[in-house]
Amino acid sequence: MLLLTVRLASADTATTDFSTDAGGWIGGTVQDGVLRIADGRAEFGGFDPATVAAVSVTARVRSTSSGGWALAAGGEALSARYDTAGAISLGETRWPLPMAHLTWVPDADPAFEAGADAWEAGGVLHADVVHDEAAGEWRLYYTGFFAPPGYGYRQIVVATSRDGRTWTRLPANPVLTIDYSNDVDGVHVHMPDVIRRPDGTWQMIYACYQNNVGNRLCRATSPDGLAWTPEGVTLDRGAVGEFDSGSLRMPAQWIDDAGLWHLWYDGTDPEQHYGPTGYATSPDGVAWTRHGQILDAAHALQGLDVVRSPWGLEAFYNHDDYFVRASADPADPAAWTEAGTVLTKGWAWWNDGYIQAPTLALDGTTWHMWFNGYTYTDAMERLGHATGVPAPGTWMDVTLTWDGAQLVASVDGAALPAVEQAALGALALTVDGSAELDDVTVTWTTRAEDTGVTDTGDPDTAAPVDTADSGDTGVFDADTDTGADTGAAEAEGCACGRGGGASWAAWGLAALLVGRRRPLLRARTRPRDVG
Repeated sequence: MLLLTVRLASADTATTDFSTDAGGWIGGTVQDGVLRIADGRAEFGGFDPATVAAVSVTARVRSTSSGGWALAAGGEALSARYDTAGAISLGETRWPLPMAHLTWVPDADPAFEAGADAWEAGGVLHADVVHDEAAGEWRLYYTGFFAPPGYGYRQIVVATSRDGRTWTRLPANPVLTIDYSNDVDGVHVHMPDVIRRPDGTWQMIYACYQNNVGNRLCRATSPDGLAWTPEGVTLDRGAVGEFDSGSLRMPAQWIDDAGLWHLWYDGTDPEQHYGPTGYATSPDGVAWTRHGQILDAAHALQGLDVVRSPWGLEAFYNHDDYFVRASADPADPAAWTEAGTVLTKGWAWWNDGYIQAPTLALDGTTWHMWFNGYTYTDAMERLGHATGVPAPGTWMDVTLTWDGAQLVASVDGAALPAVEQAALGALALTVDGSAELDDVTVTWTTRAEDTGVTDTGDPDTAAPVDTADSGDTGVFDADTDTGADTGAAEAEGCACGRGGGASWAAWGLAALLVGRRRPLLRARTRPRDVG
């Protein structure tokens, strides 16, 4: 007979809101309902990591000074660093911080000003900046004003940079010019939005203006992003009575993971200068299907730029004298939620009139923003620059889950790629600077253990005795001579720590006794421009 002794898994939960005590956390100081840690470490002492088969942690963490923190569960750490890198990481993966955890610091001086050539001597505006990592350079696409006297015709200009700070204009500028001979863009080509196509070529959608017609959206293509060929109107005005029957301006394009193109723009009737936000889609970026107005004029994404970050879709746009951030789920690109002001005019003389048309680009884990600012001092438009830097004081919602083989982390609802991790280490928050921990729930299952197998005779004459101590209800069928326990082992839950709570997921153990004297097999879970 084989005697099998089994200890089954149990599920335990500890929930701590730090309202009165540390609830199993060792280190730091409980104050005002949070666990505060300064240049140190707090460790969860509610379990022995060596006995844990799986664990899930949800918590709110925030930095309250410069520095960083790491919420760790073993050899790999989830960390948000509030320093010049501004990154959040799990293992080797580094992502930029979510936009909600950034503040924007503008440069005091303009980043780019009008040159001496007539085609931009009147001012520069409506920038779109693209970081071409393959070429190792930045591309600045912008609108150049013709200098007075006369009307300020607009054309599109390109400059390049190795560092995003010092710019060199192309000798062939302007790269897209007005054509007095047609009925499409005899007055303005302006407001460029540039994207890399899946085949490696480049596409620009821009506003093309003709007297007695208004602005429409035109398209141009390029093999390298520098030399451009105009392809004509790609999205025309709406029918009479539609919200965009007057003009279409300020385009922003994006390609989703399925290859579908998305286009947002400002649509106006003949009496408006700014109007509602329109939305269209396309299978190829050329032929567009209109979906109408998605935001009214009072809430429109004016002068917008749309980018895809690891956290979802982000749009920055101008509203009155400041920039606003909005966000959307990539699965629903027509539903935008306003997320607050990010920058306001007037920190320098050259933008005391207004700021307009923000554009975003990512360099590693650092976000950059360019925009145009206007001053009444000399009635000129200049381009400014701001950097997104970590903002201590904002709460971050973090989840860590370890299943015995992989560690998965999510921040503010977005999951980072999993990392392989065979063993669990201490659950701890390590802080460089000062940080706070709040609303923590830790749920874990203890590791199932085999405590020994003893041969005591013939299994046909005596069934194995199961001495499980956690409520095993298994039944052994001696007549089949398989030596198998076919019953279901049920874990007995234990609610430990502050608040108790329901068990997370019971981890079962299936034990097979195969034949007489055979080895034991165990299965174990593992706003004011013109035109």
